[in-house]
Amino acid sequence: MVMYVFKKISSGISIKTCFDFKEGQSENVMGFIASCFILFFLSNTPSMVFADPVEKNPLKQIDVLFRGTYNHARQNILQNADPIIIASGEDLTLLRNGTEAKSTAPPAGYRALTTISHITLTIFLLLEPYGEGAVSPDRLDQLKQLDGFALAARQPVAESLAFNPSLAAEQQTLIDTSRAFIQKIVGKKNWVAKELGNFLETVKPQILKNIKQAAKFRIDHFHRQMIVWKKTMPKEEWGRLHVVVLGAAMPRKNNLAVQYFSKLLGVRGEGLKITYAESMFSHQRALQILGTNLLDAQIGVGYFGDPWRMHRDLLGNAAAVYLDERTLSYPDFQTDP
Repeated sequence: MVMYVFKKISSGISIKTCFDFKEGQSENVMGFIASCFILFFLSNTPSMVFADPVEKNPLKQIDVLFRGTYNHARQNILQNADPIIIASGEDLTLLRNGTEAKSTAPPAGYRALTTISHITLTIFLLLEPYGEGAVSPDRLDQLKQLDGFALAARQPVAESLAFNPSLAAEQQTLIDTSRAFIQKIVGKKNWVAKELGNFLETVKPQILKNIKQAAKFRIDHFHRQMIVWKKTMPKEEWGRLHVVVLGAAMPRKNNLAVQYFSKLLGVRGEGLKITYAESMFSHQRALQILGTNLLDAQIGVGYFGDPWRMHRDLLGNAAAVYLDERTLSYPDFQTDP
């Protein structure tokens, strides 16, 4: 249930905050542990006192109080943030009114196209990073294993792409071309860059075609599901929709899900409606990032009249000014006493 997840988030963050704050600083281990658990148990009550009863330093007490109040403010925002869509790969999850709904499975053809393309990338990874020349026995074994997997994939690929015989035939050709190159390398037990380059040039047009088709499959899959869910929501509820996209760091730019939901919701990429949870692959952590996004926007407006000020390093502007004013040459560098 969504409310359960939100409460779990709040208590989890409180414990983590306590551990992060105390690590390496407390000489009284038992007192340290006790304070963390007190913070954890009290965090489930709205009128809790966040200050650490063991910590005597008032500055540290203020920090603990601040972090606890921040966590609860974030929880409160999340409780009023649904409906929420979490997009992870080709899967969508709708969190709404304390319930969770999953998207239907994507078309089988989508998975076939992406997986077959991975054959060529696996070949590249077993050769290029290690340099030209002899191929080690373990990598030769992996190439042989890949060859067997590719052969076994022919039938399921044909079945999953039966609706498009031409596309299915192209995947068979890609498999055969890849297997022929694998067998050549295994037979020689060495490789040269020119051979790999020629292989990649041969398969690249089909890889690009597969990428184009896979993008179409995933977007159409998203849209079919979103049409179903939108029909169940009143206009006012649809207007409150938030989207969290889970993904790795590298594909953040031009991310497919961000592009799709930007067009669907009529917004310009990441912002208050769309949050990219970078390198976060659990729903709990994704919701934490969403809550932080929304709460920091409120703080930015309240303090600076800018909803995005807290999305940048708070010290960044002052740092730029200070660095422009001084040299960092070692002999000239003076620190305040």
